[in-house]
Amino acid sequence: PEHMVQQILPDEYDKLPRDLRIKWRQRRNFKIDYIIQRKMRTPTNQTISAFGADKKAPNPSFFTADEHWFPGSRNPFKEFAHGGACCVSLALDDISPAGGAQSSQHLNLEGVDSWLVGVGHTLVKFYTKNKAPKEERMLIPDTNYVSFFYAFDPRPPFELVARSGYFCLGFASPSADEEGGTINPRSILTHNRPLQQNNETFSCPQIHYVETIIQKVDDPSSVVIGYGMNDCTARLVEVSKKEIARLLFPDPWDMVIAKP
Repeated sequence: PEHMVQQILPDEYDKLPRDLRIKWRQRRNFKIDYIIQRKMRTPTNQTISAFGADKKAPNPSFFTADEHWFPGSRNPFKEFAHGGACCVSLALDDISPAGGAQSSQHLNLEGVDSWLVGVGHTLVKFYTKNKAPKEERMLIPDTNYVSFFYAFDPRPPFELVARSGYFCLGFASPSADEEGGTINPRSILTHNRPLQQNNETFSCPQIHYVETIIQKVDDPSSVVIGYGMNDCTARLVEVSKKEIARLLFPDPWDMVIAKP
């Protein structure tokens, strides 16, 4: 895997011709507009942090149920980010209380008081599912999406310093009080497609796709994350930076050990 950082020039772009392939993706009984595509121009200052035999990518900060159900090469999810959003700053003062003080001691932090954090997503690899034994294929539904946070050094070459385990973001509540604002009446339609693995159903959409992460205007201790649900409606959620730090640098003493 690689971590790539590229400067873009959003005010300088080339308009691309209409993508006629959008017709192939119609899955509903109504016409949709053509997508207007623009390609932003980029300077030649791309920076890549590559990982290989001599340099390993950070291990996930925690493991999830899919790795228990499908260990090793049987894990159905791709190992790299397929998309997402970036970036917000995470101060080292937020990391230490979360259990990251020991984790960050071996890093070169001279002159740095924060890291940059983004959120990526990955999905089920259909070719892995096809290679699975027949009795396991029904346990690995297609098009399941999960997300993870990652943190990297703000200085070139922008090396990754941490990544969280997988998580999913939930459905919108039917209660305006719980949502804290106006409800999209169509969000209820997303509830009929929950994420499922190994005959277990989770309280989040089968597809959630984070497209926005930004620091909250009037509260630098929180971020706002925007994501789509099942390619239908969108939702905004507020997350504290301390919660992000806890997912990236969990304190081992916070682990809950349950009896079977």
